[in-house]
Amino acid sequence: MPWAEKRYSFHKGSNSDNALDFSKRSSFIRDILLEKVYPNRIVLPMQMNFGVPAVPTVEVGESVTIGQCVGAPRPGSFAVPVHSGISGTVKEIRDITLPNGIRCPAVVIESDRKRTFHSSVYPRQDVNVSASKVRGIVKDAGIVGMGGEGIPTIAKINRARNLGVNRILVNCLQNEPFANCDHMRICETPEYIVMGAVALAGAVGVSRIDFLISESRKDDLAALQNAMELSAGDYSGYAFNIKFFKERFPQGYYGMVAKALYDVDLQEDETLESRCGAVMFNCSTVYACWEAIADNLPLTSRIVTVTGANFESHNVIAPIGTTVSDLLATVNGISRSNNRIIWGNCLTGLEITDPENTPITKTTSAVSVIPKKEIPVSSCIKCLKCTETCPEELEPGFLYDLIRRGITNRAEDEGARKCIACGICSYICPSGIDLTGAIASFAASLKGREKGKAFYAYSNAGKIDLGGISLLEVYEEEETEEQVTESDGFVLPFEGGKPV
Repeated sequence: MPWAEKRYSFHKGSNSDNALDFSKRSSFIRDILLEKVYPNRIVLPMQMNFGVPAVPTVEVGESVTIGQCVGAPRPGSFAVPVHSGISGTVKEIRDITLPNGIRCPAVVIESDRKRTFHSSVYPRQDVNVSASKVRGIVKDAGIVGMGGEGIPTIAKINRARNLGVNRILVNCLQNEPFANCDHMRICETPEYIVMGAVALAGAVGVSRIDFLISESRKDDLAALQNAMELSAGDYSGYAFNIKFFKERFPQGYYGMVAKALYDVDLQEDETLESRCGAVMFNCSTVYACWEAIADNLPLTSRIVTVTGANFESHNVIAPIGTTVSDLLATVNGISRSNNRIIWGNCLTGLEITDPENTPITKTTSAVSVIPKKEIPVSSCIKCLKCTETCPEELEPGFLYDLIRRGITNRAEDEGARKCIACGICSYICPSGIDLTGAIASFAASLKGREKGKAFYAYSNAGKIDLGGISLLEVYEEEETEEQVTESDGFVLPFEGGKPV
């Protein structure tokens, strides 16, 4: 495994030389075992992905089990299946609005406290599966980009295959202040991430796998290196590489990775796949893929960081759909009075006011609790700090003024749609102006539909049977020998049907 001496990074952004000193992260409690949350109920949104909602497949009063499909895509739609992370009874199906503005149906399930798994959820006897079967499992497991983008993973795989990429990138660059869930996932289950990376490389049709790691994350590096060494005899023809990155926010965003690795400034119609010949998957997404392959378990839970200014932070495993109030109840010392609750991390998250009915989703990496402070807002003083730190090299103060005055055509011409909502400009502004809120909202209104169109052709959406099933069964029943073409003949390289 080659070790690169070079340290990659993009220009601007935020690093340890300024107020966001990453060497002084909030302390985390190191439990012997990662704590699991067992909520009394879950609220499962039918849309936790970029695209459109799934359709509920259950009815009020119906009993469900862990891993059972409770929402499935309409034929031909850009949606992903939704599965239950608890066993219990469907109490309600109603429309909800998530903090990010998505309005969709939600299935409310009350726990029976039995933690009964669906009959299809059991460890696979061996993992000698073809590339086409890997793609089917990933699709039916409802896996999306868990780093925050929420793009269905099957769409990324299919687009990468179509564009002929030459490698996959495993994104281990979580570097928001206080966020820690990806780091915990790597340290807890590095072997699943390594195996998942091999499976995704095979599904895409490439043999090179590059792990992107912050240079300060020594524990991540040691865990992954050990997992690679232990499994060295199980891989055939795969090249693993480590790419070290400087600690800079927002390094994990795909546009910043393109700048750092390839010295490429992606244009609006370009992607990592089309311009750089690489496809990137978040490390938690990679883990979820191998969990679906090895354990037949769809995406039903995730690690969430619970963090704040006045208590030691925790990482917990929670069923998707767990309400924020239930999540906060697992951590001692949290006071909700005089605090703001953020759905997400402190810079990129959204404040919520109804934690009892706001669920964590497949893309929720953190819940942050920060003190309420009345920040005085004054007129822009033209200090240009926002321009100096913007990772997309925009002029946030100028764009904010254009949007506020309704000169939207000029704002669009000045590149407003390139905003990635990282929050740095609002954080750095001495006048207390919410630059990110205004610019990011405007950018989202411009580029939302185009992004959906760009991926729809690769969604591989098809008719999926509804009912009391785990969708991981469906693909295996439908796949036949004739469906596996020569290009799909890849087999995961574990000799002799290696058990998991």
